[in-house]
Amino acid sequence: MVSAKHIHQLREPGCWAILADKKDFEVGNSFIKRSLRRHEWQIIPGDPSITVVPPTTLPQRFANDTAVLKYLAEKAPSIPLPPFQCVFEDDGGVYHATGRVEGVSTNELSQEDKLVVTQELLQHVATLRSLRSDTPGVSGETLLCPPMRITSRAWHLNYCWRPRGRSDRDELITAIIDWEYGEFWPECAAMEGEQDDRERCREWLLAYCDKVEMLHLPNFDEKLPAPNGTCEGKQAH
Repeated sequence: MVSAKHIHQLREPGCWAILADKKDFEVGNSFIKRSLRRHEWQIIPGDPSITVVPPTTLPQRFANDTAVLKYLAEKAPSIPLPPFQCVFEDDGGVYHATGRVEGVSTNELSQEDKLVVTQELLQHVATLRSLRSDTPGVSGETLLCPPMRITSRAWHLNYCWRPRGRSDRDELITAIIDWEYGEFWPECAAMEGEQDDRERCREWLLAYCDKVEMLHLPNFDEKLPAPNGTCEGKQAH
Protein backbone atom coordinates (compact mmCIF):
# COMPACT_ATOMS: atom_id res chain seq x y z
CA MET A 1 0.00 0.00 0.00
CA VAL A 2 1.20 3.50 -0.73
CA SER A 3 0.14 7.08 -0.18
CA ALA A 4 -1.10 9.16 -3.10
CA LYS A 5 1.92 11.44 -2.67
CA HIS A 6 4.43 8.60 -2.91
CA ILE A 7 2.78 6.83 -5.83
CA HIS A 8 2.97 10.07 -7.83
CA GLN A 9 6.60 10.60 -6.83
CA LEU A 10 7.53 7.08 -7.96
CA ARG A 11 5.51 6.86 -11.15
CA GLU A 12 7.11 5.29 -14.17
CA PRO A 13 8.32 7.15 -17.28
CA GLY A 14 5.40 7.88 -19.57
CA CYS A 15 2.83 7.78 -16.76
CA TRP A 16 0.92 11.06 -16.83
CA ALA A 17 -2.14 10.24 -14.68
CA ILE A 18 -2.80 8.07 -11.62
CA LEU A 19 -6.36 7.45 -10.47
CA ALA A 20 -7.76 5.37 -7.63
CA ASP A 21 -8.05 2.31 -9.88
CA LYS A 22 -5.65 2.71 -12.80
CA LYS A 23 -2.68 4.47 -14.37
CA ASP A 24 -2.57 6.19 -17.77
CA PHE A 25 0.54 6.10 -19.94
CA GLU A 26 1.67 7.63 -23.22
CA VAL A 27 4.44 5.49 -24.69
CA GLY A 28 5.56 6.09 -28.25
CA ASN A 29 2.47 5.98 -30.45
CA SER A 30 0.37 4.20 -27.80
CA PHE A 31 -2.02 5.36 -25.09
CA ILE A 32 -2.12 2.70 -22.37
CA LYS A 33 -4.42 2.22 -19.38
CA ARG A 34 -3.28 -0.21 -16.67
CA SER A 35 -5.09 -1.39 -13.56
CA LEU A 36 -3.29 -0.81 -10.28
CA ARG A 37 -1.37 -3.71 -8.80
CA ARG A 38 -2.00 -4.59 -5.17
CA HIS A 39 1.13 -2.83 -3.89
CA GLU A 40 -0.08 0.35 -5.65
CA TRP A 41 -3.39 0.52 -3.80
CA GLN A 42 -3.59 3.89 -2.11
CA ILE A 43 -4.22 4.65 1.54
CA ILE A 44 -6.45 7.47 2.72
CA PRO A 45 -4.47 10.63 3.63
CA GLY A 46 -4.48 11.05 7.39
CA ASP A 47 -5.68 7.49 8.07
CA PRO A 48 -3.27 4.79 6.83
CA SER A 49 -5.60 2.09 8.19
CA ILE A 50 -8.03 2.73 5.31
CA THR A 51 -7.09 1.49 1.84
CA VAL A 52 -8.83 2.47 -1.39
CA VAL A 53 -9.56 -0.93 -2.96
CA PRO A 54 -10.05 -0.63 -6.75
CA PRO A 55 -13.20 -2.28 -8.17
CA THR A 56 -12.63 -5.82 -9.41
CA THR A 57 -14.68 -5.02 -12.53
CA LEU A 58 -11.86 -3.05 -14.17
CA PRO A 59 -10.68 -5.97 -16.38
CA GLN A 60 -14.23 -6.34 -17.70
CA ARG A 61 -14.47 -2.58 -18.23
CA PHE A 62 -11.35 -2.81 -20.40
CA ALA A 63 -12.99 -5.70 -22.27
CA ASN A 64 -16.05 -3.47 -22.73
CA ASP A 65 -13.86 -0.70 -24.13
CA THR A 66 -12.33 -3.14 -26.61
CA ALA A 67 -15.70 -4.55 -27.69
CA VAL A 68 -17.21 -1.08 -28.16
CA LEU A 69 -14.28 0.11 -30.29
CA LYS A 70 -14.66 -2.92 -32.56
CA TYR A 71 -18.46 -2.62 -32.69
CA LEU A 72 -18.50 1.09 -33.52
CA ALA A 73 -15.75 0.72 -36.11
CA GLU A 74 -18.11 -1.63 -37.97
CA LYS A 75 -21.54 -0.15 -37.22
CA ALA A 76 -20.76 3.58 -36.95
CA PRO A 77 -17.60 4.35 -38.96
CA SER A 78 -18.39 8.08 -38.92
CA ILE A 79 -17.54 8.26 -35.20
CA PRO A 80 -13.83 9.07 -34.74
CA LEU A 81 -12.13 6.40 -32.62
CA PRO A 82 -8.57 5.68 -31.53
CA PRO A 83 -7.16 2.59 -33.28
CA PHE A 84 -7.34 -0.42 -30.96
CA GLN A 85 -3.99 -2.15 -30.38
CA CYS A 86 -4.23 -4.80 -27.65
CA VAL A 87 -5.45 -5.80 -24.20
CA PHE A 88 -3.57 -8.24 -21.98
CA GLU A 89 -2.75 -9.20 -18.39
CA ASP A 90 0.74 -9.21 -16.88
CA ASP A 91 1.99 -9.48 -13.29
CA GLY A 92 -1.39 -8.80 -11.73
CA GLY A 93 -2.21 -5.82 -13.95
CA VAL A 94 -4.49 -5.51 -16.99
CA TYR A 95 -3.31 -3.35 -19.89
CA HIS A 96 -5.49 -1.72 -22.55
CA ALA A 97 -3.67 -0.02 -25.43
CA THR A 98 -4.91 2.14 -28.28
CA GLY A 99 -3.17 4.37 -30.77
CA ARG A 100 -2.15 7.76 -29.41
CA VAL A 101 -4.15 10.62 -30.89
CA GLU A 102 -2.73 14.13 -30.92
CA GLY A 103 -4.94 16.95 -29.71
CA VAL A 104 -5.41 19.94 -27.45
CA SER A 105 -7.63 20.75 -24.51
CA THR A 106 -10.95 22.39 -25.31
CA ASN A 107 -9.78 25.27 -23.12
CA GLU A 108 -7.27 26.10 -25.85
CA LEU A 109 -9.92 26.34 -28.57
CA SER A 110 -11.46 29.58 -29.73
CA GLN A 111 -15.14 30.18 -29.02
CA GLU A 112 -15.88 29.57 -32.70
CA ASP A 113 -14.10 26.20 -32.63
CA LYS A 114 -15.89 25.24 -29.41
CA LEU A 115 -19.20 25.75 -31.20
CA VAL A 116 -17.98 23.52 -34.03
CA VAL A 117 -16.95 20.84 -31.53
CA THR A 118 -20.38 21.05 -29.89
CA GLN A 119 -22.14 20.50 -33.21
CA GLU A 120 -19.85 17.61 -34.09
CA LEU A 121 -20.48 16.01 -30.70
CA LEU A 122 -24.25 16.32 -31.11
CA GLN A 123 -23.97 14.58 -34.48
CA HIS A 124 -21.99 11.71 -32.94
CA VAL A 125 -24.49 11.39 -30.08
CA ALA A 126 -27.30 11.21 -32.63
CA THR A 127 -25.42 8.43 -34.43
CA LEU A 128 -25.03 6.51 -31.17
CA ARG A 129 -28.73 6.88 -30.41
CA SER A 130 -29.60 5.50 -33.84
CA LEU A 131 -27.95 2.16 -32.98
CA ARG A 132 -30.32 -0.51 -31.66
CA SER A 133 -30.02 -3.72 -29.66
CA ASP A 134 -32.54 -6.16 -28.19
CA THR A 135 -30.47 -6.63 -25.02
CA PRO A 136 -28.49 -4.33 -22.70
CA GLY A 137 -24.72 -4.35 -22.58
CA VAL A 138 -22.15 -4.65 -25.34
CA SER A 139 -22.68 -6.68 -28.49
CA GLY A 140 -20.78 -9.97 -28.16
CA GLU A 141 -20.09 -9.60 -24.42
CA THR A 142 -21.87 -11.85 -21.92
CA LEU A 143 -20.77 -9.88 -18.85
CA LEU A 144 -22.40 -6.52 -18.07
CA CYS A 145 -20.89 -3.57 -16.23
CA PRO A 146 -24.00 -1.52 -15.43
CA PRO A 147 -23.54 2.26 -15.37
CA MET A 148 -23.07 3.88 -11.99
CA ARG A 149 -26.51 5.45 -12.08
CA ILE A 150 -27.96 1.91 -11.93
CA THR A 151 -25.69 0.40 -9.28
CA SER A 152 -25.59 3.44 -6.99
CA ARG A 153 -28.25 5.67 -5.49
CA ALA A 154 -26.85 8.82 -7.05
CA TRP A 155 -26.87 9.84 -10.70
CA HIS A 156 -23.55 10.19 -12.47
CA LEU A 157 -22.52 11.17 -15.97
CA ASN A 158 -21.17 7.99 -17.54
CA TYR A 159 -20.77 8.89 -21.20
CA CYS A 160 -17.12 9.90 -21.46
CA TRP A 161 -15.60 11.67 -24.41
CA ARG A 162 -12.49 13.68 -25.03
CA PRO A 163 -11.83 15.91 -28.04
CA ARG A 164 -8.20 15.45 -29.01
CA GLY A 165 -7.64 18.45 -31.26
CA ARG A 166 -7.16 19.01 -34.94
CA SER A 167 -6.19 16.50 -37.59
CA ASP A 168 -5.84 16.51 -41.36
CA ARG A 169 -9.62 16.09 -41.62
CA ASP A 170 -12.11 18.95 -41.55
CA GLU A 171 -13.55 17.85 -38.19
CA LEU A 172 -12.12 19.14 -34.92
CA ILE A 173 -12.88 16.04 -32.82
CA THR A 174 -10.22 13.53 -33.85
CA ALA A 175 -11.10 10.72 -31.43
CA ILE A 176 -13.63 9.89 -28.72
CA ILE A 177 -12.05 7.74 -26.03
CA ASP A 178 -12.91 5.93 -22.77
CA TRP A 179 -15.69 3.52 -23.72
CA GLU A 180 -15.52 1.41 -20.55
CA TYR A 181 -19.19 2.11 -19.83
CA GLY A 182 -20.24 2.40 -23.46
CA GLU A 183 -23.14 -0.07 -23.55
CA PHE A 184 -26.75 -0.31 -24.64
CA TRP A 185 -28.82 1.10 -21.78
CA PRO A 186 -31.83 3.42 -21.45
CA GLU A 187 -31.21 7.18 -21.43
CA CYS A 188 -28.73 8.37 -18.81
CA ALA A 189 -31.20 10.28 -16.65
CA ALA A 190 -34.83 11.25 -16.52
CA MET A 191 -35.43 14.81 -17.63
CA GLU A 192 -38.18 16.96 -16.14
CA GLY A 193 -41.53 15.24 -16.64
CA GLU A 194 -39.95 11.92 -17.70
CA GLN A 195 -40.11 8.64 -15.79
CA ASP A 196 -37.02 7.64 -13.79
CA ASP A 197 -36.17 4.12 -14.95
CA ARG A 198 -33.32 3.30 -12.56
CA GLU A 199 -35.40 0.96 -10.40
CA ARG A 200 -36.75 -0.81 -13.49
CA CYS A 201 -33.19 -1.38 -14.71
CA ARG A 202 -32.16 -2.72 -11.30
CA GLU A 203 -35.14 -5.07 -11.25
CA TRP A 204 -34.20 -6.35 -14.71
CA LEU A 205 -30.62 -7.02 -13.61
CA LEU A 206 -31.75 -8.93 -10.52
CA ALA A 207 -34.30 -10.96 -12.49
CA TYR A 208 -32.27 -11.89 -15.56
CA CYS A 209 -28.60 -11.63 -14.60
CA ASP A 210 -26.36 -13.57 -12.23
CA LYS A 211 -23.80 -11.81 -10.09
CA VAL A 212 -20.31 -12.82 -11.19
CA GLU A 213 -17.36 -12.67 -8.82
CA MET A 214 -14.32 -11.46 -10.72
CA LEU A 215 -11.22 -13.57 -10.18
CA HIS A 216 -8.15 -12.15 -8.52
CA LEU A 217 -5.35 -11.51 -11.02
CA PRO A 218 -2.22 -13.16 -9.61
CA ASN A 219 1.07 -11.31 -9.79
CA PHE A 220 4.36 -12.92 -10.78
CA ASP A 221 5.17 -14.19 -7.28
CA GLU A 222 1.72 -15.77 -6.93
CA LYS A 223 2.17 -17.55 -10.26
CA LEU A 224 5.34 -19.28 -9.07
CA PRO A 225 4.81 -22.96 -8.21
CA ALA A 226 4.06 -23.64 -4.55
CA PRO A 227 6.15 -26.23 -2.67
CA ASN A 228 3.68 -28.97 -3.70
CA GLY A 229 4.17 -28.07 -7.34
CA THR A 230 0.89 -26.23 -7.89
CA CYS A 231 0.27 -22.57 -8.51
CA GLU A 232 -1.58 -20.52 -5.95
CA GLY A 233 -4.79 -18.72 -6.90
CA LYS A 234 -7.05 -16.36 -5.00
CA GLN A 235 -10.56 -15.03 -5.33
CA ALA A 236 -11.20 -11.30 -5.44
CA HIS A 237 -12.51 -9.81 -2.22
